[in-house]
Amino acid sequence: MSRPPIRLYAFAFSPYAQKVAALLDFKGIAYEPVFVHPTRKTEIAFSRRKLVPIIDDAGEFVEDSTEIALYLEASYPDPPTLPDDRAARAEVLRLERWADDVFYGRFWVPLFWGVPANRERAMKSFLDTTAMTPFERFFLPRVGGIMMRDMIAQAQADLFRLPAALDDLETRLASGPFLGEQAQASIADLAVFAALSVVTDMNFEGAERVRERRALLDWMERVRPLTSSGTRLYG
Repeated sequence: MSRPPIRLYAFAFSPYAQKVAALLDFKGIAYEPVFVHPTRKTEIAFSRRKLVPIIDDAGEFVEDSTEIALYLEASYPDPPTLPDDRAARAEVLRLERWADDVFYGRFWVPLFWGVPANRERAMKSFLDTTAMTPFERFFLPRVGGIMMRDMIAQAQADLFRLPAALDDLETRLASGPFLGEQAQASIADLAVFAALSVVTDMNFEGAERVRERRALLDWMERVRPLTSSGTRLYG
């Protein structure tokens, strides 16, 4: 009896959900996205944390993108996203945490929420992917901006960080074909590629900041055949 597709509970433009989708595509695992209402979150009523991404693998629920990545590696080891060598594995996991905790905050958040046109597209993705009442469709884009005003203000203030975030990434790629001086793509590469590919493949404002960097484009072209494009969840 064949296994049902993994259910991936997500927001379309969550970098963490994009990372999990890129990992699933890298491993060739069938999945179906379940887009979560941004306020009611009834789709994940079973979760105490109410945070995406979450996967449901035939009744096995796993929350948090890093925990999901480790679960997938243990349950579906081929192709691998972590090296066998203990030191190399530790370095790859350190870089994956850097992607989550530093790179997303310095690149993704300012670019998506600090640039008005990108923010509008991100808000529209909720309208396009989740069932909403006419009232919600009218008020969510308006009220959402008010509710998120502090985050938006901080994202706008952090726009100056974008060049430094990409400089940092280029520095980390300078010693090898993939992050961590690895000969093969790992969870760290997929975490970063998932975010950058959305920006470039969907032509968000700021994509030129990535495209003008030859080293980043060369690295992206090494990762691209291994997984899905930036339209993997929404496009």
